[in-house]
Amino acid sequence: MQNFLEIFLDSTFREVIGNTLVYVVSTVVTEFLIGLGLALLLNREFKGKRIIAPLIYLPMIVTPVAVGLTFRIIYNVEYGPLTYFLSLVGLSPVLWVASATYALFSLILVDIWQWTPFMFLVLLAGLQNVSPECVEASQLDGASYWQRFRHITLPFLRGSIAVAVLIRMIDAFKAFDIIYTVTEGGPGTSSTVISFFTYILAFRRFSLGSAAAMSLVLFILILIPTQLLLRRLRRPT
Repeated sequence: MQNFLEIFLDSTFREVIGNTLVYVVSTVVTEFLIGLGLALLLNREFKGKRIIAPLIYLPMIVTPVAVGLTFRIIYNVEYGPLTYFLSLVGLSPVLWVASATYALFSLILVDIWQWTPFMFLVLLAGLQNVSPECVEASQLDGASYWQRFRHITLPFLRGSIAVAVLIRMIDAFKAFDIIYTVTEGGPGTSSTVISFFTYILAFRRFSLGSAAAMSLVLFILILIPTQLLLRRLRRPT
């Protein structure tokens, strides 16, 4: 109980919890929406599909540490390519990783770039299971695209959506590689999430008891939405 009391009384605990929730919700929701849109676009045959699809998968197969180091160079305010492109349109350089305002947002962009392909891949596989007979019957009945999407496509995608969201949510809660390589949780604690804060408690402050308590807090934060999602999945369509 003393370990839990120490982390709850830590002045950075609330900020870390807030950063974690913002990070998880922003990345998972954005990746789902973009992944679903790409899956719907590529769920048809067209010229160049065999070239476009592998390019979309590419970020997902790159090592997270390599991604983090690459984006650290991209975000560099002095010689980064992003600063150069901003200067071409007359905009001032942005302190992407050195500003408390933009640091967490910068990490969210990196996560979205790397893991949206995962959402796309799972949802595209789910779209392959949509019954063409149901779609054709609804077209004959005069159903609009939105009606077909809402009453046919989404119910068939229910399981794929649950799997994709669940895996990405758990992974986002445990995010560490990108944070360590891009911002190291800074400036200050503006981009520190629970997983990185646990590392700070254990290996920088050498407070192993508090780190273990923080790990349990992380477990509970993952368990609650996971159970809610699984319970929702078990309900009849």
